[in-house]
Amino acid sequence: MIKSTPRLNTLLASALLAIGLSAQPLQAKPVASDEAQTARFFAHLLSGTPKTSILNLFVTQLPKGGDLHHHFSGAIYAENYLTWLAAQDGKIDSCTLRVVQAGSSPATGCQALSVAQLQQDNAKYRQLLTLWSDADYGNHFHLQVPPDSNFFNTFSYFGALAMPNAAQGLASLKQRAIDENVSYIETMFSAVGFKQNALYEQQARIDEVNRALRLASSQAEVNAVLEAVVGDVQQSAAFAPVLQSYIGKLEQAHQGIDDERFMMRYQTYAARTQDPLQVFLDLYAGYRVAAQSPLVVGVNIVAPENNYVSLRDYTLHMRMFNFLNERIKVSNGNTSRAMNLALHAGELTLGMVPPEDLQFHITEAVDIANARRIGHGVDISYEKEPLKLMNTMKSRDVAIEINLTSNEFILGVKGNDHPYLLYAAYDVPMIISTDDAGVSRNNLSNQYLLLATRYSPSYKTLKTYVYNSIRYSFLNEADKRLAYRRLDKSFVQFEEKMAKLYQKVKHKPHHSR
Repeated sequence: MIKSTPRLNTLLASALLAIGLSAQPLQAKPVASDEAQTARFFAHLLSGTPKTSILNLFVTQLPKGGDLHHHFSGAIYAENYLTWLAAQDGKIDSCTLRVVQAGSSPATGCQALSVAQLQQDNAKYRQLLTLWSDADYGNHFHLQVPPDSNFFNTFSYFGALAMPNAAQGLASLKQRAIDENVSYIETMFSAVGFKQNALYEQQARIDEVNRALRLASSQAEVNAVLEAVVGDVQQSAAFAPVLQSYIGKLEQAHQGIDDERFMMRYQTYAARTQDPLQVFLDLYAGYRVAAQSPLVVGVNIVAPENNYVSLRDYTLHMRMFNFLNERIKVSNGNTSRAMNLALHAGELTLGMVPPEDLQFHITEAVDIANARRIGHGVDISYEKEPLKLMNTMKSRDVAIEINLTSNEFILGVKGNDHPYLLYAAYDVPMIISTDDAGVSRNNLSNQYLLLATRYSPSYKTLKTYVYNSIRYSFLNEADKRLAYRRLDKSFVQFEEKMAKLYQKVKHKPHHSR
């Protein structure tokens, strides 16, 4: 046996180094975490020509947290509406392809078709889909209305079917969400429905209030008119029953929605195309409902932003929110907080409206109405002081709801024309959402696919947007903590699966024809 000595050990180490070996014990190469491997996998899928089919699998399996910009009636597919209509033995006008309302008849010379009859006529069925959604809009030449009109017109076809089938609608949206790994939806459900002629029987009084609101040129003048209206509402015996009826119907429709996998909460809203008085009554009723029902977590304002009335009354509407913010607080445990507002603002682009109408909508939603989230925000680069505005949004933690498909269809804004890159550069928090998935015939997974293929975000960024959908939700703190825990668990499972899939595909050659 050769005795080991320090000199012999030194000579042995030198010899090993000379032939490229280490005298140190071999160390196992550290294995990358599942999260790190998933990040590499995502980068691999985006490299070169994106591997879209595998990427589609990736984003479908991705835990997506919440869908925060979501319209209940517009999220339901036309096929679902037809199923409900058939179950009620409802009819479709063969000429207009609108629902034949109970007690009415189809247009002269037209037939009242059953859903089965309609579906047997493939041409008519396909035509209905183009009217009740955006199906086939860009696939072939035909006489078309402008895309934004096509989008918003769809609601007049299926709108009457939404509320009577609310429970079925919510259940179908829940199942569809679970199927694509969405665990929370915050949907714009409906207006409360207190009408101006229920408050004032005399049309002259309605006209007087509307005229006063339109002529008001300052916040103080608006407040003075609205104070008087609120006083009248408080004297109205019809108001409280409308609120209670709304809450009761919502609670009934919501039964069975929340469980260990999923939650849903609701916003109510006003339509900005109506008389100023009606807009205010809808907003006021919405604030009052949200103050009473834990299911209603926010108030919004909807309808086309480029409509004449919407443009004329925009600042007035923001002042209505300002007025209500000061007067109605929502209970938050032992304290109270301001109303949660996620306002549609900046869903405009050059050419839709005169340039001056692009300069202030997002700014006023943030500064006057005190919105916590902005829906769309597409015209940011046309605002008067866009850089200051984005810095304000970042400092106040005001998030942007990014709706890629509807922005492309309604506004024609996509790719590098979309302000996504601008908001990203200024670190404005962003949330990926669907808007009206039934009308657009897509889902939240597809929005993440578009985001990935258009802008190549890192996996860390992608994950940030998912967690933002809980962080900027209007859930109460207890429910938000629960949603975070569910999301954490889902990501552990997702990243374990994706790490294994990455090992299978990363060395496979990619053939092209």
